[in-house]
Amino acid sequence: MGREGMGTVRTAAGEGRAKVLLETDELIFRGEIRARVPFGSLTVVEPGSDGLKLGWAGGEATVELSEKDSARWADRIANPPSLLDKLGLNADTTVVVLEPDDGGFAGGAFAAEMADRRVKTVADGPADVVIWGLDEVADLARLPALIDWIRPAGALWAVWRKGQRDLNENHVREAALDAGLVDVKVARFSATHSALKLVVPRAKRGAP
Repeated sequence: MGREGMGTVRTAAGEGRAKVLLETDELIFRGEIRARVPFGSLTVVEPGSDGLKLGWAGGEATVELSEKDSARWADRIANPPSLLDKLGLNADTTVVVLEPDDGGFAGGAFAAEMADRRVKTVADGPADVVIWGLDEVADLARLPALIDWIRPAGALWAVWRKGQRDLNENHVREAALDAGLVDVKVARFSATHSALKLVVPRAKRGAP
């Protein structure tokens, strides 16, 4: 299923054409009209042969999609993936959660969701997934030491607070490349935190 399409958007700011991005829990409009619309604020989601019709308190849009993709978008909006789905965690997954110094980046709801799904947590690696909370750029110095925890085919999710100039996605990505990892996915971890998935490149998974 494609995650973007073109559409006609009408808001209080006017009417125009925009690229529509289907994100995890919101729609982003970029173009002549720019807007961000959380799934929860949508009051109209009507798939059809002429595209996907959307409505919310501040406007409306029609996304130009095939009837099949229109139905898929509507289903994704009605049933967005949970945080554990986005992170790839299930009952067969072994997980390490590394909190930053100030703690609490994951929150009690995250721990409860893992318990409900019976995700196995361990204190340190090796693990299928490492969820690593960062406070500042200096924390990235630990990255090379964590590679053996996910080798060969595990995943390291780096998580940081949104809106910081001194620690953002670019800092994490550059540190990962320097350490020999590649980033493969960005996710909204919470309302306050973003996450970047880092893995060992396939070509190097057999290397010591």
